[in-house]
Amino acid sequence: MSGGKGGGSSSSTEIPAWIKEPAQRNIQRAEDIQKIGYMPYYGPDVAALTPMQQMGMQQNVGAAQAFGLAPQGNIDVMAGMPKAETYQGGVQGYSAAPLYEQALSEVSQRQPTFMERYNKLYE
Repeated sequence: MSGGKGGGSSSSTEIPAWIKEPAQRNIQRAEDIQKIGYMPYYGPDVAALTPMQQMGMQQNVGAAQAFGLAPQGNIDVMAGMPKAETYQGGVQGYSAAPLYEQALSEVSQRQPTFMERYNKLYE
């Protein structure tokens, strides 16, 4: 008498050859790319005001002063604004890259172990 209750069956699934090699190349490429790490953008994120725009704002303050609507004296409409950077072609703007670098430096000082682990991801 044959043993056991019920029968058994097995099935298998094979990856078709036409996709197997491209998938392996894609996985290898992803592994190579992940070693690059984060690449921040260092170009301008926000355009700076043009000299004509600055002059227009300054004239608006002058008009307000003439009618007693603004404090008298020398008011610089650009006070408190960082100096705009000049990029290729004379384009002026502001970049978030210095803030990113500052934040990266800060976290490196406060959490050196975290940064070491993070950087090991890209080795």
